[in-house]
Amino acid sequence: MVNESSSHSARLQRGDPVPHFRVGTIDGRRIEYSTIWQRRNLVLVALTESNSAPSRKYVSQLEAEWSAFQSHETECVVTRDIVAGAVSPAVLIADRWGEIVYVADGSSVGELPRLAEILEWVAYLQTRCPECEGETK
Repeated sequence: MVNESSSHSARLQRGDPVPHFRVGTIDGRRIEYSTIWQRRNLVLVALTESNSAPSRKYVSQLEAEWSAFQSHETECVVTRDIVAGAVSPAVLIADRWGEIVYVADGSSVGELPRLAEILEWVAYLQTRCPECEGETK
């Protein structure tokens, strides 16, 4: 599936806005970022096209904790589709307003952050005060 934006932009980094995308998830759903934006935080897991054993194991660990994401008003999107600026494999975490707060990528799924680290970032999004952070800059 090709992203709504057909051109590849620069690699996404902390502080960047999430590009609006439309992807298929590994569980067969269709997700448009516009349905998440300004409503829920985002955990985007971009996997390579292969369905390797490490990839399946990583996904099964995420699926085991779907309820933890939901309780933090967070949408977890796991896809093998291209998202402009996101490399694969990678984990990208953004607040409900679309600001990326965390990006981790690697040459293999084994280098991606563990579930506990992802959940720490999600919990951080629930407790942070963007207005207060702006005052400290």
